[in-house]
Formats: sequence, C-alpha cells, structure tokens
Amino acid sequence: MMRLILSITFIVVAVALFFVAVNPIYSDVKVLRTDVATYNTALSNSTELQQTRDSLVEIYKNIKKEDRDRLSHFLPSTINNIELILEIEKIANLHGLPIKNISFDTKNTEKKSESSAASEEMVVAAEEDPSDYLPYGVFTMNFVIEGKYDSFLVFLNDLEHNLRLVDIKSVSFTVPVPSANPTDTTNPNIYSYKLEVNTYWLK
Repeated sequence: MMRLILSITFIVVAVALFFVAVNPIYSDVKVLRTDVATYNTALSNSTELQQTRDSLVEIYKNIKKEDRDRLSHFLPSTINNIELILEIEKIANLHGLPIKNISFDTKNTEKKSESSAASEEMVVAAEEDPSDYLPYGVFTMNFVIEGKYDSFLVFLNDLEHNLRLVDIKSVSFTVPVPSANPTDTTNPNIYSYKLEVNTYWLK
C-alpha cells in the first residue's frame, strides 16, 4: 500500500514539475525556434537581394559610357531646369521660333523655410501631394513661341524626338488680329503658341 502511495506521489510531483518548470521552457523553445526560422528567412532574402544588387551593378558597369550618359540625360538625377530651358530654346531657334514668357512651378525646386510656423506646417501636412511618394519628380514649365504653323509642327516633332524626356500637356494658340492700318507690317501667318510641358527626374 505504501508503495502505491509513493508511486502516486511521484506521478503527481512529476506532472506538477512538467507544468511548472518544463512546459514554460518548452514554450520558450518553440518561440525561439520560430524566431530562428524568421531570421533565417530574412537572412536568405537579404542574401538574395545582395546578389541581385551585385548582378545589377555588374550589368550597369558593362553598359557603354555613351549609353549611360544618354540614360542620364533622358532621366537625370536632378531637375536641371536651366539645361532643359536651353535645350528647348535651341530647338525653337533652329526653326526661327522665338521663345518667351518662360515660367515654371518652383514647388519641386525649393525647400520650405525652416522658420515656417507650426500652423503652416500642419496645413502642408494635411495637403500632401501623392506624387511626393513617387520615385521620380515632375517639373512643369510654360512658355510661348511665335512662328508659322508649319515651323511649329516641325518644332513639336523635334521636341518629341529630343533625348530629354518631355511630355506636352497642353497647347493653345492665338491668331493675330488683322489691322486696318495699311502701314502695319504684322504677318498674319505668325501665330503665338502657349505650351505647358512636363519633364521628369529621379529623386
């Protein structure tokens, strides 16, 4: 009878030890195994990303310098608005089209002053532009050119095939009003064209 009581006591003590000491440790081990598996997966992904990066870097190095320069000009890493204006002006001058009234949106070229009031910063935060999260920036420019319609069409074609990526967003034109003054030398075939164009740059 004594042996039975001792056996039951040992069993009860063993079960109690399992739930009090062994089971929590086992639960911790399972958590650690899950963490190890997660870290191993992250490490594997990191290794794959590094290999992909190294592969892309190697591909980029094998691109000819002339082609890399062309890509940089096509989609530069800075806005470089002055160079863009000079390019467009050069194309226009080739066809005898004077360019004037150049204007552009400066919101992407100027940083907000650090001395802005907190209330102003809150307004800006509430009116965030979704395009701010894009990997590229958009630079909008407006200008006016004057010339004959045929010359204008050739200008648009050259602008389309120019290496720098430019999208024409809108075009409007005005026709010169005929003058009753016989001494007026205004050419009725010279129109005024107002254009809005977008170009892009990598952030």
